[in-house]
Amino acid sequence: MSKRALLIGINHFADPAAELRGCVNDTREVRDLLTTFFGFPPDEIRVLHDSEATDAAIRRGLDWLASDYQGMGQDVRFLHCSTHGAQVEDEADDEWDCLDECLVTHDHDWDRPLRDDDLRKLFESIPEDVNFTFLADCCHSGSIQRGEEEKLAEYDIRPRFLQAPREVTQRIAQKRAARDADPQGWIRQALKTFPQEQWDRKLREFTEQARQQRGDSPDSNNKFAMVPVDRHVLLAGCRAEQTAADARLGGEYRGAFSWALGRVIQKADGRLSYQELITRVGELLQDFDQCPQLECPVEMRKRDVLGPLGAGR
Repeated sequence: MSKRALLIGINHFADPAAELRGCVNDTREVRDLLTTFFGFPPDEIRVLHDSEATDAAIRRGLDWLASDYQGMGQDVRFLHCSTHGAQVEDEADDEWDCLDECLVTHDHDWDRPLRDDDLRKLFESIPEDVNFTFLADCCHSGSIQRGEEEKLAEYDIRPRFLQAPREVTQRIAQKRAARDADPQGWIRQALKTFPQEQWDRKLREFTEQARQQRGDSPDSNNKFAMVPVDRHVLLAGCRAEQTAADARLGGEYRGAFSWALGRVIQKADGRLSYQELITRVGELLQDFDQCPQLECPVEMRKRDVLGPLGAGR
């Protein structure tokens, strides 16, 4: 059996205004959870903290994570990111909202971010018989953490979302204006960026997203399109319209999602399914304005957390 994990926790950024407080603590506990409850060998866990977590270092770590498979459903890969999420203009012009989601690295560059498109290419290369789980304790939403003032003061909350500078938001606005001026022409052009066999599916997606924009359809739960959830598992800290909290919990700063996940795993001694995990984590986060999300194939919901696909229920 092959088990590997890459853990990324960034409190300190090249831009001091982006400071967070609980991300490094998240990765330290997650490392202990992996070795104690899930049988990950310590030498197969790589951790990148603060200035170590540059764009280049993260890309190298991802290449390492997605390698050396044994096959036969015996491989487990786990990626945990505690950092800011952010949004930039869609580079490929194939997203209806004209946005690319990105993970904020220590040396984040608004002109060259670590985009969802970059991550998706890697994740799509992971074999189908590998249990790949991505835990994202960060925000991919532009909204602000809301809640009762006393709760915000009690937990000393900061949202894990980095607002783009004006020049980026202006580029997003320009792309949206061009889309809205000729929606059908935009769709025809966007479809050309996909293989022809995907055109029917993408056309349905664009049509549904246009309805959502008009208010004719409910919004989707999250925007983490970087993970092909028809094959892999995404554990996300919040819905698209929410932010993930960086908060003071139990006397130390943590990501609320990572903190709750740790409490649930410890109480269950690591023996629970993905569905049980997300349900119990949600119950612990009722004080926070965030709803954790589980996105994966239906059959994976009953599977053991971080168990090989060749075994378990």
